[in-house]
Amino acid sequence: MGHAGRTCKLLWAAWLAACVFFLPVHLQAAPGEPPAPPVVIRGFRPGQLIAGSVTCLVDSARSAGLSQIRQIPFSVPYNSFVQLLNQSPAHKTFWLKFSLANQTDSALLVYLYCGEINFTDLYFITHDQPVQRVPGGNLRREQPGGSFIGNISPTLPFRIQAHQQGELILKLIQKTEEYHFDDIFLYDEADLSQTLDADFEGSHYFMIFQLVFQGILICQLLYVLFQWMIIRRWEYLYYFFYLLSVILYFLSKYEKLFAIDLLFSRYPLLTVYLNKTLLILPYFFYFRFVRSFLEMPVQYPVMNQWIIRIEYFLLAYLVFDLAFILATFNVKLQRELYTYILFMVFIASASFIIYLFRQKKPLIYYILSGSLFVGLGNIIAMTLTYLDDEKIMHSSPYKLVFSQAGIILEIFCFTAGLSYKSMSAEKEKIKSQEKLIEQLKANDMLQNKMQLIRNQIAQDLHDDIGSTLSSISILSNMAIKEKNANQAMSAMHEIKNSTVTLMERMDDIVWSINPKNDSLENLLLRIKRFATSLFEAKNMDYTITIEENIHEVRLPMEYRQHIYLIFKEGINNIIKYSDATKAMIRVSYRNEWLELLLEDNGKGFDSTGSFSGNGLPGMKNRAGMMQADLVIQSAAGQGTKILLRLKIK
Repeated sequence: MGHAGRTCKLLWAAWLAACVFFLPVHLQAAPGEPPAPPVVIRGFRPGQLIAGSVTCLVDSARSAGLSQIRQIPFSVPYNSFVQLLNQSPAHKTFWLKFSLANQTDSALLVYLYCGEINFTDLYFITHDQPVQRVPGGNLRREQPGGSFIGNISPTLPFRIQAHQQGELILKLIQKTEEYHFDDIFLYDEADLSQTLDADFEGSHYFMIFQLVFQGILICQLLYVLFQWMIIRRWEYLYYFFYLLSVILYFLSKYEKLFAIDLLFSRYPLLTVYLNKTLLILPYFFYFRFVRSFLEMPVQYPVMNQWIIRIEYFLLAYLVFDLAFILATFNVKLQRELYTYILFMVFIASASFIIYLFRQKKPLIYYILSGSLFVGLGNIIAMTLTYLDDEKIMHSSPYKLVFSQAGIILEIFCFTAGLSYKSMSAEKEKIKSQEKLIEQLKANDMLQNKMQLIRNQIAQDLHDDIGSTLSSISILSNMAIKEKNANQAMSAMHEIKNSTVTLMERMDDIVWSINPKNDSLENLLLRIKRFATSLFEAKNMDYTITIEENIHEVRLPMEYRQHIYLIFKEGINNIIKYSDATKAMIRVSYRNEWLELLLEDNGKGFDSTGSFSGNGLPGMKNRAGMMQADLVIQSAAGQGTKILLRLKIK
């Protein structure tokens, strides 16, 4: 009993030691699980290439090399192997092994395909030749000198010599969440080419769409660049970088699909490092474009400040995201963080869109429509990413078609909005030109009026002041030569009267051209002072009535002079010739018509006859210059009535 107990303890210890040793590198088979599926050979004639059954191994510690792995039994069941690969691919190294023999008399070029994995290594081991190693994987740079078929397909090409047999070992390392593992297929070159052709036939519409999409983006990129070079407006530069970041993002997804050895095919790890960076940058530049395109700093300053804060937040998150993926390579957590951030940005953008939509401006509608298309396409693509649909997950590039369709519609909206903005700017330019032309015409008319006023002033100075000065000069010579004291004194009185008249005339001219006297109130006040002084000197009864709404009227300079001189002449005639005892002045303003009435009860005159001198003809001449109506009614013994009617525009 003691011997049996010791034996059991030794067996138990040995089993624990074996578990401790083998646990990091493999899992034991569960009883009753089916064997691994055989290797599928395509294109070779029966019997040319013989493959053994597949065995599996999982290295949980990721520490064993090829030499160590060859010493460990490949005993993990195939179903468990696939389950572990699906559950936690980023923390283990997966190994597959099977035998392979060439039964022909010539060397064979074989293409191995097992899906799309980040890093794969193929080791073909024979007893008489060095180990043949073929590296591959969608995150590993293409090998120089590879064939075109090998470059565009995720296959591992290797060569097996005539009548050669050996052991083929596959090493699989997966770091990201996006992958596709399939059974093991061995193709010859002809059959692989036919398979790729068939796949292309099945997806040629998708390929055509990608070519059209990239073509639209590049054409729009060049168009915006040329617009910026011509106009030098910031919104074109921001939109240029927005398109450039979008082009780079989709180039990272499809560059290898089109066998383009440009950037991401040369450095495949950039597809992981820059994946979210190239998704965040378009939002940053698009926010900047919208702010500049809609002139938000001027039109919506409060919203502009909030969007600036979001832009800075996106930049900070971009730096954090890049540092995070470089340090951890945890793509799953990175995607979850990005989803939360994008959701927050979407909520903020939705509030901005609602606010701008209420402004009811056509230009805003173009931008909002484009933003809505882009946002809707991204939401659909992200929703499909999280669906537990194996077909969608394994054909992940197709879900980006929704984002691409949204971007194309946004480009159309931007182009339409740009056309509308250019059309509006052109209309504003035409309006400004028309306004400028009108202003120039008004200035020209003003210059003509000013010239007429100068001519009138010059004429007045020549006719009135010039003649008065000539009279003073003549009277002065007469007074000097006159020996009779009484006649000399009379000449001096004439000189005095002429001087007073001259001073009054100069005062009238200076007053009429002074801009401070533009109002009708100032004109009537001057007429009132002039009339009051004369009427009171003659002891006449008089009334002066001026309506209260006169302050609304503003007269041009030339009108002030004409009205004042017409009434001054009329008042002087009343004082000098009418022998009147009563006089009346009334001023009214009705429906843009200004009426000034001067009336007396003097002896009157025959208003139908001819007039000597410059008095009444001068009054009519001045009324004609204003396009005003001047009515003079008078008869012997019935007094005189002078009515001036003028339309004020």
